[in-house]
This record gives sequence, C-alpha cells and structure tokens, in this order.
Amino acid sequence: MELGVKIPVVRSNIAIAGAGITGAYLYRLLSMKGLHVDLFDLPNGTKCGLTPCAWGTSRGFHELVEECNLNPESYILHRPDHVRVDEVRIDADMMTIDKPRLIKDLLHGARVKRESPDITRYDRVIDATGLSRAFLPPIEKDLLLPCIQYRVRSETRFENRIRLGGVGYAWCFPLSNETYHIGCVSLLRSPADVLQSLGWLNRDGMKKLCDCGARIRLTGPGQARPFVGKGPPEGVWGVGEAIGCVSPLAGDGIVTGMGTVKMLLNHWDDPEGYEKAVLQEFGWMEEERRVVDKLVEGSVLGLRDARVLKDNSRRIGIRIGLMDAASILKNLQ
Repeated sequence: MELGVKIPVVRSNIAIAGAGITGAYLYRLLSMKGLHVDLFDLPNGTKCGLTPCAWGTSRGFHELVEECNLNPESYILHRPDHVRVDEVRIDADMMTIDKPRLIKDLLHGARVKRESPDITRYDRVIDATGLSRAFLPPIEKDLLLPCIQYRVRSETRFENRIRLGGVGYAWCFPLSNETYHIGCVSLLRSPADVLQSLGWLNRDGMKKLCDCGARIRLTGPGQARPFVGKGPPEGVWGVGEAIGCVSPLAGDGIVTGMGTVKMLLNHWDDPEGYEKAVLQEFGWMEEERRVVDKLVEGSVLGLRDARVLKDNSRRIGIRIGLMDAASILKNLQ
C-alpha cells in the first residue's frame, strides 16, 4: 500500500462529505498539512454515531494510524489468536478496535457541518459518504448486503466465531471480557432471523447496549467506477466504500478505506493515476467479487474459488487451508 502524503498543488477550498473512518482520516491528514477543510456529515441517529459500526479490522491498521501521529495500540480492544468458523478452529491474527474513539480523535478540533455541501462552492470535493455514494454516479451492478449489528454485555463468555449461510455470515467478536459485537449479513435470509435462529442474543444475563441496521457494499472497485465524477472544476473524488473498496467476501473496509485516502493524496491532481493505483492495489477484490457472483447465482464452486478465499484470508490474518476454504464456501451457499 502506498505510503507518504504528496499534495503537489495546495487547494484552499476543499470539502469532505462524510465523517466516518475514511472521511475522518482524510480530514486529519489534510489538516496536518495545514490545509483548511470543510467537513460535512448528516446525523444518523445511532448511539455510537456510526452506521455500520464495524469494530473489526486487519493488517495494515497500525501503519496507517501511526501516519497521523496517533498510537494504534491505544485503540485495540481485543486481539484473539483464532476464530471458529462454523465448527472449524482457524488460527488468526485479528483485532477489534474502538472505532468511535478513533474517529473522535481523528476529528479533534473539527467542526462537522450537519448538512449536505453545495459542491459548486469548492475546488475539490471528496465523497466519503460510503454506501450512499451521494456525489458520484450510481453504480450499475451494485451489490448491497443487508446487515444488522448489536453491541452487548454478557455474563456468559463468547468465543470469537463466525457462522456461515444464506450467502452471508453471522459473527460474534469480543470487545472486552464482558462486551461483544454480534451481527449478521445475509443476502438470501433476513439477518435478524439468522441471529434469532442462532440464539446468540437470547442468553441469560445479556444486555443489549446498542443496535443498528445498514447495508454493506460488496461491489468491488472494478464495478464502482468512475472514482472521479463531474461537478466542481476538478470534479468529485470518491474514497473508501463510495468507490467499492470493501472486501466482497469478508466485508472488511477500514484498512482498505484508509488506504484509498493515501492513494488520493498521492495522486491529488491525477485522476487517471488515482484510478490505476486503486485498481492495482485492490485487484484481489475483483476475484472475490467473481466468487460472490457465483454464490449469488448458485453456480458450482471449485478449487480456484477456494484458493481465492484461502489466499485473501491471509491478508486479514486468517491462516486457512485450501480444503477448509472449500468447506467454508460450500457452507456460504
């Protein structure tokens, strides 16, 4: 992933639409360069202020956070050494983070305008609105997965685990000794019905602290073009989930979204170079999208598809064998 921040032409009239993790990271890096930025984000009504909250992240997190002069270790809540996928125990190097606090620190000193920006007033507008992709053209073959999430406190210990099915999965990730993040994404079944059938939310001594419903874009950047649209003189530039940079198989988008910010800054006045950099860095998402399309169509999956899951799982610290990968894909259907 590209490192360093290079902005060859300084622009003083910049707007960021969206103050989630990607927009907040961009705001922080631009502010560190002494640039004034207008930041816009509409209220969403959730307790944590995020939709979806997405507490899990993967490799690359430390380097990205360190670049904005923050200590990544201070945001780590839990670092399990394995995940149980259905009944298979798989070694993993994963982590859950305090995402709300990280965003708060990235936005330190920012005034977030709770309105939609007038994009004609700015030299540069960055669309970090995630799923809504508010200022870029609609995506023709968009793939959006319904999602429901809960943060709970439980007297009963939960293992770090994932259950597969319905072209989707349910998860339970520890946030501390007593709090957990439980959720489900599913294309063919109601995520709420899946969680109800698992019984994870109905244990004695459990208290629901917050919940939200959303959708996650699993489109991939290849299908999410253009990354730079028409609008102000220099156009609207998209980052993160707005340009499809979320893993179609795993659904993780924190590190990938922050990574697109670095690419944008390194190609500030070069839209073609920006698009090329994103597609090159996240080319593996195209293979994942191909597998997801086969799952949706009910097509027969083979070893090539399992190899995609095996190889890309290493990227997020999950060390899985080829046969286990094949079994996981079968259970996803």
